[in-house]
Amino acid sequence: MKKIILLILFLQKINRATLLRQKTLLTYSLPENRHLKRLLGYTEDTYLNFTELATKYRYPSEEHTVITEDGYVLKVFRILSKCRTVSERLPIILMHGLFDSSDLWILSGPRTGLAYILANNCYDVWVPNHRGNRYSRKHLTLDPNKDIEYWNFSFDEHGYFDIPAIINYVIEVTNKSKLFYVGHSQGTTDYYVAMSLRPEYNDRIQLSFHLAPVAWLKNIKSPIHKSIAEITTEIKAVLDLLGVGEVFARRQLSHIILEFFCQYAPQLVCGTGLTITTGFLKGTVSSRTLAVAFGHVLAGTSVKSLAHFGQLILSMKFHRYDEGKIGNLKKYGLKKPPEYNISKIVSPVFLICGQNDWLSSLKDVNELSSRLPNLIETYIVPEPYWGHNNYVWGLEAPELIFKKILDYLKRYGK
Repeated sequence: MKKIILLILFLQKINRATLLRQKTLLTYSLPENRHLKRLLGYTEDTYLNFTELATKYRYPSEEHTVITEDGYVLKVFRILSKCRTVSERLPIILMHGLFDSSDLWILSGPRTGLAYILANNCYDVWVPNHRGNRYSRKHLTLDPNKDIEYWNFSFDEHGYFDIPAIINYVIEVTNKSKLFYVGHSQGTTDYYVAMSLRPEYNDRIQLSFHLAPVAWLKNIKSPIHKSIAEITTEIKAVLDLLGVGEVFARRQLSHIILEFFCQYAPQLVCGTGLTITTGFLKGTVSSRTLAVAFGHVLAGTSVKSLAHFGQLILSMKFHRYDEGKIGNLKKYGLKKPPEYNISKIVSPVFLICGQNDWLSSLKDVNELSSRLPNLIETYIVPEPYWGHNNYVWGLEAPELIFKKILDYLKRYGK
């Protein structure tokens, strides 16, 4: 009961802070309250940021800033190789998904965190954040709290601007001619956008790994996502009128409530939530990881990003954002948004998919694989329960996925 009272007091504090900002956009990205979380008995890793987590587990890390062509300021973290000798291996980029951040790759700890495992194996690991999330919420001229124009992006901009800028930066800093790329969920979508719209970047990729690849969404299994897609246009119109450009941000009410209840009933609350949205089987991710994860997910994105995915579900195509007839003519010179040309992705691609993934279905992965000109392998995880989150947090991920990734890195390494 005492913990519930403390939570209520915390929410009241947030509401008062929000009322003081009436002249700004409707957003709740407010500072942390770690003292209260400690009083509530939160697991420490729930509220530690990327560099704090890396330092806690004795992994040397760096913070880097990348600026895109259109002025967005991105935060990119680097976990240095744990090997004492200077590694000649190519650097690796790990790109998170829609509601995530760089924390995705380390929050489960050294045993199952892919970034840690790669560093243990002598790789130079780069972990970026795409525009709009908790770490990359800046712009050279726009204020995300005041300028609605800041939020005028979807995964189209993530792919066209963010991914190329990050690739350029990593190659320049490491003085390598190529690199490896690993994406999860929307991190794979970003890649398909980047390599199809800016095909010259294929030459800079030695090999890319795609965990839960997302392009076509014809056969998405999640009834919640399909239902929301039906009213995507109406939702975006209402939020536009209200001046809401940011959704599912860190410190928004949705994040605070999930973070709180997942501390005390991770499998029941967060496990159930993942089950009805992504096809998660309870118990396949540890309770501790679930509790920690929901202090980091819901890291913030744009309304337009959600709307774009909604459009793909309804159209059953993999196309650029539909701006409407007039908007499309102005932006693309066409009445309808053009589809991404997957045949331009000539860099080597390795797809990894699961049988119980409600967001990245095997049928949709087959559609993607049939169009990729340089597909190395489509690997179906040999566990029927494998869902959307098992790739990055699963107890068996090191054995079933990460070993295979390390094997291919050695094969394609220089």
